[in-house]
This record gives sequence, C-alpha cells and structure tokens, in this order.
Amino acid sequence: MDFLKRKSIDGTVKYGFRTPDNNLIEAVFIPQKRTNVICLSSQVGCALKCKFCVTGYAGFTRNLSKEEIIEQYLAIITDQQLKELPNIVFMGMGEPLLNFEHVKEAVEYLHDALHLSKRKITLSTVGIVDKMSDTAKLGVQFALSLHAPSDALRRKIMPIAEKCSLKEIFEACKEIVFNKNKPFMIQYVMIDGINDKEEDAEQLIALLRQHPCCYVINLIPYNEHSFIDFKRSSDERLNHFKQQLIKAGFKTFIRETRGQDIAAACGMLRQRK
Repeated sequence: MDFLKRKSIDGTVKYGFRTPDNNLIEAVFIPQKRTNVICLSSQVGCALKCKFCVTGYAGFTRNLSKEEIIEQYLAIITDQQLKELPNIVFMGMGEPLLNFEHVKEAVEYLHDALHLSKRKITLSTVGIVDKMSDTAKLGVQFALSLHAPSDALRRKIMPIAEKCSLKEIFEACKEIVFNKNKPFMIQYVMIDGINDKEEDAEQLIALLRQHPCCYVINLIPYNEHSFIDFKRSSDERLNHFKQQLIKAGFKTFIRETRGQDIAAACGMLRQRK
C-alpha cells in the first residue's frame, strides 16, 4: 500500500495508507525511550460508534485483510529504519475482536516470520464477550477499554454496552488474565463531567474489587474534537481520580498524550477517502 505521513512536534508519526479499494486507513509510530510502539488499525472505520471517538463517526466499511495489517507494520519499520522490532498495540481504527481471524493470522505471521514475541503485542477491546476465549488462546497481551464504571453510564457513551454487561465482560476476561501474576490493563478515557467524578472513581474501585486481579489502570486524557461535545478532564481532576485509585491499591498511570497536533492521539484516527 502507498502511504503518506505526518510528524508531530513530539516525534510521533501518523501514516495514512491507501488500500487497493481506495480507502485510507491510519496507523501511528510512537517513539519511546525504552521500546518504540506502532499502533495498528484492524478495520476500515469502526462499527461501535463510541460517542467520544472520531473513528466511529465515519461508520464501518470493511475488515482489513491479514496482508493489510502486516503491511502497516512492515512499512513503518522499514520507513523508520528500526534496528529493534517495536511493540504493537491494536488500538488504531476498528475493534480487533470483530476482525479476529485476520488479526490472529497477522499476529501469527509476525511471530513466526519476524520472531516478534507475543508479549510485545497488545489487543485492545471494548469487550466482545464471545471472542474473549479466542484471545486467551492467541497468547498476546490484553487491554480492556472500559471507560465507565457502571453499565448505565457505559450504555450512554458506548452503544456496544447494550449487548453485554460489565459482569459478562469480566467473567469472560477470567480465562485470559485473572491470575495473580499476569497484569490486566484497564483503559479509561477521562471526560469532563461524564465519567471523572469522585463517585465514578468509587464505583470503579468497587467494580474492580468484585473481580480481583493484578490491574494496571491507564487514565487517558480525552482528546477533544471540533464536532464532538465532550471536553478533557482538568489536570486537577485527573490527578485526584488517579490518587483515589492508588489509595485503593490499584497501580494507576495517566497516559501521556502523543501526536495530538496531527490528529494521531487516542480516539482521533478516522476513515478518509
């Protein structure tokens, strides 16, 4: 696939790949001190339509093929002239578990052909319950895009929550990560006045205590969009929320925003023609 690229002031690079059927998909190279990361897309667009994410607003076109997923990675490592293989996060356009077969085939190829450790690959999902056991068998790292501490709030901002409850999701997760040694990454986008209040943190703590595990919580400052009426939580609220979780015994971080100036940050990738 041909590609164009844009570089952020922080060093992040966004790649736009033109597919054979003339869709544009986006992937992101994130340079880091320890290990570089490539954020890959798994679909053209996204069918989930989360209220806070740009990707879903353009709708869903199709799944990416195994070859299209692999090509994103190979093109970026070649263009960046990398000596060491970077980590992969399937956190770009699309829901990886709704294209699981092609994602699985791409992962197996990169593991077998490039000897990329599966420990360096993370699948992120909103919680597609009937595919959770497949993820466990694949042997990669796992991240749950939670974003709300209750079913009621989750249904308001994530339409997929109408199809499965948090109880069902956490039950399905047990096969993947529920042991004392394996970290379970929780992703939680912080939206002002929506899911960042003190009572939201208390609800989140109660939810996670119902399902004991070695949690690592990533709080993600919301990346604002001109046509979406959500705002980023204040630094004060972010830090207070973080401290509530830490005091409750949960390892918690605030994710550094990367590539915002080129619309490459979390929730900003979108399908284009």
